[in-house]
Amino acid sequence: MERLIFREEQPMRQSFIPWLVIPVWLFTVVYFGYGFYRQLYLGQPFGDEATGNSELLWTGILTIVFTGVLFLLLMSIVLVTEIWTDGIRYRFKPFMWKMKHIRLDEIESASVMKYNPLFEFGGWGIKPRLMSRKTAYNISGNIGMRITRKNGSQVMIGTHRKEELQRAVDKMRMPAAEKYPV
Repeated sequence: MERLIFREEQPMRQSFIPWLVIPVWLFTVVYFGYGFYRQLYLGQPFGDEATGNSELLWTGILTIVFTGVLFLLLMSIVLVTEIWTDGIRYRFKPFMWKMKHIRLDEIESASVMKYNPLFEFGGWGIKPRLMSRKTAYNISGNIGMRITRKNGSQVMIGTHRKEELQRAVDKMRMPAAEKYPV
């Protein structure tokens, strides 16, 4: 019977990245709001090249909606990590529909460590490195669990709970008799 040892959910809200979209969205709202006021209410052309009222409205509305949806998408991102007695499961919502599972018998090594996400993987998010067979799943920070599979591929999963995750990995790797004391 498989048992859950550890679970961590890291929402993107913990990161600074979605909060960068708010000033962009506010600037967009103010910019197009001023454009709407100037062209539609005062009757003065807005911008260097005059555009029609319908073009201005559609461009403004679509830009405001797009940046708003981008912010909501960023706020909905969650990295879920689970350590079970039979392996490791992870999911990067909403981009991964199902939990991915790395079975215990596929794992060569798993350890929690400090790493450089920018240098090693090119930043945060879902970061595949195709030529080196490495993929990172992280939200923020520089602590992660590096899983090396027996086939040589690696997965790095970011964490904010280093010590708890390391204890869970150690427990997962124990022989069954120690995992399930009588």
